[in-house]
Amino acid sequence: MVYKEFRSKNNAFFSNTVRKITLNFQHEETIYIIIICVANIHKEEKIPIDYLNDNEKEKYLSIKHQRRRESFLLGKLVSKLAIAEEQEDLSDICIEHGIFNQPIVRGRDEKVTITHCESIGVAVAFDQRLMLGIDIEAINERKTEALRSITTRGEESLFKEEDITFTSFLTMFWTIKEAMSKVLNTGFTIDLDILEVKDIAKKNLGFISNFKNFSQFKAISVLSGEYVFTIVIPKKLIDDSQETNIIESINEIIQ
Repeated sequence: MVYKEFRSKNNAFFSNTVRKITLNFQHEETIYIIIICVANIHKEEKIPIDYLNDNEKEKYLSIKHQRRRESFLLGKLVSKLAIAEEQEDLSDICIEHGIFNQPIVRGRDEKVTITHCESIGVAVAFDQRLMLGIDIEAINERKTEALRSITTRGEESLFKEEDITFTSFLTMFWTIKEAMSKVLNTGFTIDLDILEVKDIAKKNLGFISNFKNFSQFKAISVLSGEYVFTIVIPKKLIDDSQETNIIESINEIIQ
């Protein structure tokens, strides 16, 4: 189904659930476009499946567990909506997965990175010349010790109680490392100490972090309600004013 028709047919779903923004960045003579799509599915809502192709529908129907079925639909929905043009057939967009489960857009120039947590799914479509990654996690006090297990002593020393709670801080560091691992296309299959955060600073409604071993990138994190969202992006792509724009845009769409 064509994107425009899909949106019209499911207007109520879109109005309540889907948000999409486009961010433009210029480096030297090149303009890079990043499109962020967020879907927050309320309990009473059902995700439509009109946008799936035959192979995706077959895969969807083969999944027995309801939560995995919903996660599958959510990931396909936000990634296709992030990529698609108005007059493009959504079923023609095929998202495959690489050896480390990284998403690959078959036959397209665009790249996409995807994350979901509970009822929220987020996808970012971006120019293939870029490298970036995202992650979203729920803040859960019961996971504090598990989160500490992937946090170094140096990172814990960066915690400032006046900014956020300790669990929120640890959750943020998890999202920072997860997002960086997606930049590398490895996920958490590597030694996580490689992803160590060197410093972090509060900025307006968000946080800016730098890595010990990946000085070419920075992480931009936002706390929204019970969730933490992080995007890792090349440093040379953004200046200080654009950091603020990204933080404001993320706050606007992740609610």
